Amino acid sequence: MSTAFYSLDGERFISSELTRGPWSNQHQHGGPPCALLGRALSSHGADADSFFLARMTVELLRPVPIAPLTVRCSVVRPGKSVERLEALLLCDDTEVARSVGLRIRRRAFQLPSGGGSIDAPKVPPPDSLPSFSFPFFRHELGYHRAVDVRFARGQWGDRRVVVWARPVVDLVEGESLSSVERTLIIVDAESGICPPLDPQQASFVNPDLTVYFERDLLGEWLGLDVRASAHAHGVGIAESLLFDEGGPVGRSAQSLLLSAR
Repeated sequence: MSTAFYSLDGERFISSELTRGPWSNQHQHGGPPCALLGRALSSHGADADSFFLARMTVELLRPVPIAPLTVRCSVVRPGKSVERLEALLLCDDTEVARSVGLRIRRRAFQLPSGGGSIDAPKVPPPDSLPSFSFPFFRHELGYHRAVDVRFARGQWGDRRVVVWARPVVDLVEGESLSSVERTLIIVDAESGICPPLDPQQASFVNPDLTVYFERDLLGEWLGLDVRASAHAHGVGIAESLLFDEGGPVGRSAQSLLLSAR
């Protein structure tokens, strides 16, 4: 089994079998492609370390094949305090996904008394919980073998759960995972962690993903307080409060396209 979702060949990202998603053996799970786009948005430019990626939205324009990919990133609107960027994901010059990102310049700020964020869910630590295995992938090798998910509240099939999750392989071979990459690999799976419907009866593909980042993730585990819903007009939603052992780190949401299987 590969030790990363991708390996670099010049400017191309060579997709491994670990990118494989649950709906087709020929197409990728959304998490790794979203993380490639986040990698580009957060690291673009000579002064990237001076900025914090506060928000990104991904449009998954078509199924991403398990094939070589390239990423193009550019600043759409520069600014001293806030700047906006765009990243494109291409396969053989065909655009398969695109993302817009908003970066805010990092600066020291003294929080007033009583300021800060809300509390995160009070749940057992991940090391005290058993690992979960996704039951609806069609192939032995895929994304589900590259992540470790542990239910801290509720169980799979509930419409509201709290889990801890982490990638167990790198995004790009030979590179350490960044906070942004670690988060994006996991959050695109929120509808699979908390499915709105029985996946044996219906598919619920997400054509988009939006993530708001409050701060960098502490450690390797990401917590998700997830809820999911489905409606008779064929649309659903999955959304999560994101946290770590130090408190909230952001929020994520994705639209869901519902189809009978």
